Amino acid sequence: MVNTVRKQAYNGWFALLFAAVTATIYLPIVVMAVFAFNSGRYQVMPFREFTLVWFGRVFRDSQYFSGLMNSIAVASAVSVSATAIAFLCAYSLVNARFPGKTVVTLFVLAPLAVPLILIGIGLRLYFVSIGFEPSLGLVYAGQVLYVLPLAVLNLRNRIAQIPKSHEEAAWALGASRPRAILEVVLPSCRFAIVATLIITFTFAFDEFVIAYFLTNFSITLPIKIWTTLVTGFDPAINAIGVMVFGFSMGLGIAAQALFMRKDQRK
Repeated sequence: MVNTVRKQAYNGWFALLFAAVTATIYLPIVVMAVFAFNSGRYQVMPFREFTLVWFGRVFRDSQYFSGLMNSIAVASAVSVSATAIAFLCAYSLVNARFPGKTVVTLFVLAPLAVPLILIGIGLRLYFVSIGFEPSLGLVYAGQVLYVLPLAVLNLRNRIAQIPKSHEEAAWALGASRPRAILEVVLPSCRFAIVATLIITFTFAFDEFVIAYFLTNFSITLPIKIWTTLVTGFDPAINAIGVMVFGFSMGLGIAAQALFMRKDQRK
C-alpha cells in the first residue's frame, strides 16, 4: 500500500514537471500565434480584431522574401551535401577497420559538443584570414559542419542494422563494392536518407548563429528576424514566426513518420 501511494506521488510529480517544461517551451509560441492574428500593433491585451494583415505584410516585404529564399537555398544545399557526405562517412565508420577508428568517430561527432558561437567565430576568423569574404557560400560551409554529425549519427545507426551478408552476397554474384552500395545499401537506407535530408534541412533553415557570423549583406530569414527585433518591433514577426514554426513542425513530423515506417518494415 505504501509503495503504491509513493509510486502515485512520484508519477504526479513527474507529470507536473513535464507539464511545467512543456508550458515553458510552448507557451511563448502560443502567445506569438495569438498576437499574429491580432489587429493591434503592440502585444498587449485585450485582444482586438482578428486579422491576417501581418501575414500579408510578410509576403509584400521584399526583405522577408529575400531572406526566405536565401534560407531555403542554403538549407537545401546543406541538407543534400551533408547527407551525401554523412552516408559515405557512416558507411566507412561501420564497415572499415583501421587504427584509431574511435578517435576518428569522436572527431567527426565533436561539433555536437562545441558551442555554436565558438564555431561561428572560429570559422569567421579562419575564412577571413585566408582571404574569403563573408557570404552565403561561407554560411553553407559552416552549416554543413554544423549538421554533419547529426546526419552521421542517424545514418550510421541505420547502416549498422543492415546484415553484412546482404552486401557479401552481392560481392559473391560479381558486384563491385560501389555497385553493392548503390544497389543494396542505399535502397535499405532510403527512409533514413529521406529523414536525414528533412532533419538537416530543418536545422540549417532555422540556424542563426553561424549565419550571423559568416554573412554580411545576403541575409537569411533568421538574421532578418533578429535585425527587425533589434531595430524595432514589427508585428509581422509574429506572423512569420507562426509560419516558420508550422513549417519546421511539419518537416519534423514527416521525418518522424519516416522513422516509424522504417521500424515497421523491419
